[in-house]
Amino acid sequence: MGRPASLSRGGIIAAAARLVREHGVEALTARRLGDALGCDPTALYRHFVTMGDLEREVGDRFLGAVDVRAHADDDWRKTVRRICVKLRRVQLRQPRLAALVSAAPTRLANEKRITEALLRELDRAGLSSEQVATGYHALIELTVGSAAIDAPLASLPAAERRRTYNEWRREYAGLSPAEAPASVAIADHLYLGSADSRFEAALDLLLDGISLQRRVH
Repeated sequence: MGRPASLSRGGIIAAAARLVREHGVEALTARRLGDALGCDPTALYRHFVTMGDLEREVGDRFLGAVDVRAHADDDWRKTVRRICVKLRRVQLRQPRLAALVSAAPTRLANEKRITEALLRELDRAGLSSEQVATGYHALIELTVGSAAIDAPLASLPAAERRRTYNEWRREYAGLSPAEAPASVAIADHLYLGSADSRFEAALDLLLDGISLQRRVH
């Protein structure tokens, strides 16, 4: 029997990402990863201090697909909007990997690159330092939170998503007008369009609020 190929950080990260994509975050254990790589699980710790460190590396790697470049002649708002839309799209495309970055920032290269770009653009908007920080946290909460909420339905066919939204609207419309008058009155307008369009509408409302702050600081 031949000896297993020598381990490298890159090879371990790639194998760990495959495990997460195929089986979820819960599958990322030293034992299962060792089996996948054909090595003793303890060998992993020559490259990573803890499995938590490896999880951060795996989570940060898929964030590399987020383009944060500012386009010529685009103002701060267009750039921030584009980054947030792309960040959400990347998370929805890889929901199991996204679970690795939804609870905390990785504090590694790609997450830092995204953070720097958003902070840079908010600063370019003319906000105070406190407003830049507040705006950044609000944008991340909305974008990452929206992706986590929408991921289960995003994987379904479009027709099934529409049926689900219709069922939700009917349920709100069928509530007792005496107990939930506001829900009944607005029911026909809830969950219209796609989750993407609703996110972008929420993002625009948030950016409107950030824009208004520039006049009062």
